[in-house]
Amino acid sequence: MRAAGITDVGRVRSINQDCFHLIEDKSIYIVADGMGGHAAGDQASRIAVKTITDTLSIYDLANEPPDAEEGTDAMSVEELIRFSLQEANEQILLASLSNQHLQGMGTTAIVAMEYRNQLYIGHIGDSRTYLVRDQQIQQLTEDHSVVQQLVKAGAISQEEAQVHPYKNVITRCLGMQASVEPDVMALDLLPGDRVLMCSDGLTNMVTNEQILEVVSGSTEPHPACETLIAMANEQGGTDNITVVLLYNE
Repeated sequence: MRAAGITDVGRVRSINQDCFHLIEDKSIYIVADGMGGHAAGDQASRIAVKTITDTLSIYDLANEPPDAEEGTDAMSVEELIRFSLQEANEQILLASLSNQHLQGMGTTAIVAMEYRNQLYIGHIGDSRTYLVRDQQIQQLTEDHSVVQQLVKAGAISQEEAQVHPYKNVITRCLGMQASVEPDVMALDLLPGDRVLMCSDGLTNMVTNEQILEVVSGSTEPHPACETLIAMANEQGGTDNITVVLLYNE
């Protein structure tokens, strides 16, 4: 798996509240987007990334598979990801309680781990993960947002969701409540698969079709990240932009 990532402040914001980290030797990849409008979103995203990194780095999955009964490795990896996100939530809450200037902060988070030719993905919030395969793009994660709930209920269309006034109002994030329930899934990897993890600073500016064209047209992940960041800025850059690309051999 070849990986690359870039974060950019964008053209409007003065502070970058996004954060990402790649632990390539352990095949761990993290993206977090501190909540706009919340206090100290940049602190929340950094606490999340550090806590997730510290929690998951303890485990060497390549040499020491999770303790589990035969046939339950997949669930064990999923539980590790879920546990790391719950730990991050706790650390953000503790920080906000200890400093009045940090009260109300929150962050989205995506965690991906490659293990035994599968990619395990945990997420909370509206940062997204996409799969590019066979010249097609598929959104793997489902936004935890008010607008997504309206779409699922059939109250509005996907097109209406793109311009809805509540499009940035999320229903789940780290730091919002004492307990969190992230979504966790497993993807069987195929040769040539390309996985994009990103904050909404990208997806609010760049269409799925544009993402597909860039990612499928680039043989290396870093130049593709650079192109996507540039496109988001050219098309407004109204938010911080973070892009992480994983290319499966």
